[in-house]
Amino acid sequence: MLRFFRLSNRFVLVVVLLIGALAWLHVLTEPDFFDFEGSGSFLFNNFNGWLNNASIPGLHIWVGFVFFLAVAVMMISVNTIMRLTEKISYLPALCYVLLIGGAPEIHLFSPAIIATVLLVISFIILAGSFESERLSYNYFSAPIFISLATFFHQYMYVYMLVVWIAIAAWRPGYWREWVFSILGFALPYFFAFSWFFLVEDDLTGMGVFFNEIFTISMVIHSLSVSFIVFLAFCIVLIVFTLLYTLRYVSAKKTTVRTNYYLLILIAAVTIGMAAIIPETVPQAWYLLAFPMTFSFSCYLATVKSMRWGNVVLAFLFVGVVIAQFVFRSTA
Repeated sequence: MLRFFRLSNRFVLVVVLLIGALAWLHVLTEPDFFDFEGSGSFLFNNFNGWLNNASIPGLHIWVGFVFFLAVAVMMISVNTIMRLTEKISYLPALCYVLLIGGAPEIHLFSPAIIATVLLVISFIILAGSFESERLSYNYFSAPIFISLATFFHQYMYVYMLVVWIAIAAWRPGYWREWVFSILGFALPYFFAFSWFFLVEDDLTGMGVFFNEIFTISMVIHSLSVSFIVFLAFCIVLIVFTLLYTLRYVSAKKTTVRTNYYLLILIAAVTIGMAAIIPETVPQAWYLLAFPMTFSFSCYLATVKSMRWGNVVLAFLFVGVVIAQFVFRSTA
């Protein structure tokens, strides 16, 4: 099975996307199964309201599904940029599809999935910029997308910690990049303020806009049995694959190591956000699956023992099937 998914043939990508469609089949066929509840911000709430009021039933679910597939395809580009493998690999897309496929309760249009797209773009901008000996304007560009993500998912500003820690750790002598990062994050808010103040002339709307973004809710969403079961599967696998991947990247070039450490930093910030702000759970799984994908895919793409690779991949598939079965039987 692993031998097939290691191929660079585009037919593999088609199979991966079909697996994603099968994982979402229960909500695509029953779009009113459940709806989003959680940390949506101004733009998401308006966009989601428009989709729900559209004449096409279940349009918001289909839009969420398209975003899900888009992120899966973006994982292939991220892998190419990181140079974790020597050739094009569709394994990152497969791993992301399986990680999200095992959490059926988040298969809907949510702010986290839009925020994931913008977070991935920010990572792509930052990746490979650490070795530049000149002043890098990437630290202005990347925070712009993090800032835009807060317009959909109100807690995305925590990922500015990733940018600032990256500057402190890998660019300590470039103090102007700290200023660039702050200006980049503030720029979308400047345009939003200008729109409300000059165009809409709506100070109340502006207050609602900023209140939705910077108000922290301590609402706790209960986790389904299926999600807990799948999380247990993933914890076992991530410990196994993470140790291997850390050893693997330690022998790679500095850029590859730095980019992978940046992914670990994103995972740490996501886990911290979920621990401190319980409202983000379980939707934060969309964000956490992004860095986790590359621990799994790097292991599956480079492990010499095909037998162990098949065991890990089969274990992940089994986890998805069990989670789907438990979810449907208890829903």
